[in-house]
Amino acid sequence: MENEFYDVGGIRPEKAQQILKQNGIEVTLDESRNILELLILLVNLSMDQILDQE
Repeated sequence: MENEFYDVGGIRPEKAQQILKQNGIEVTLDESRNILELLILLVNLSMDQILDQE
């Protein structure tokens, strides 16, 4: 799943990997990319639900 998120100044996979490591969670760069993509998907779903309620 490619996402334009990486091109608009959001958190990059490298930064996500660093943040997770600071909190005791070791992940590969690919895993951090997958985590970010999942978070983006969940945020988009949540926003869709909020907007549908209005």
